[in-house]
Amino acid sequence: MIIPLYWTERSTIPNLQELLDRVRQQGGSIVEYQRVFSIILFTRSYPVFDWVPPGTSRTTAGLKHAVFCGTLGWWSVADLFWTPSTIVNNLMGGVDLTRVFTEPSPLPGQPFDNHAIAELNRTRKRQQYVFVGYILLLLLLVIVFVFIPYLHE
Repeated sequence: MIIPLYWTERSTIPNLQELLDRVRQQGGSIVEYQRVFSIILFTRSYPVFDWVPPGTSRTTAGLKHAVFCGTLGWWSVADLFWTPSTIVNNLMGGVDLTRVFTEPSPLPGQPFDNHAIAELNRTRKRQQYVFVGYILLLLLLVIVFVFIPYLHE
């Protein structure tokens, strides 16, 4: 039996000032990518914020994070399900948070930036689709490699 333990870390973004300076001076985007790291029973998922220069693809910038997850994210049972959606999100360009960090906060009672919220919602929906697709793929593999050979006997 596995007993999952979850905790939430409130942390600051250590390189936020550097990211903001780069965006102000050179343009580009501040993008959030996810990283997953696991060892048998220990799993950690955490965000990484990167500056993506103008003219550079967010997908290309997310490749290093996808490779990190692909090599270090599979080593626990839970991450067999968590890692694929993280890899796909990183390869799809992460979440562009430039407007969240560079525009002033809305006044009380006023709505947040719709673009940033829509981007976050698209990312969550994409994670759900990847997870469902991954589960369906696993079920298909079980049917093909377990049940079909059994029927031929």
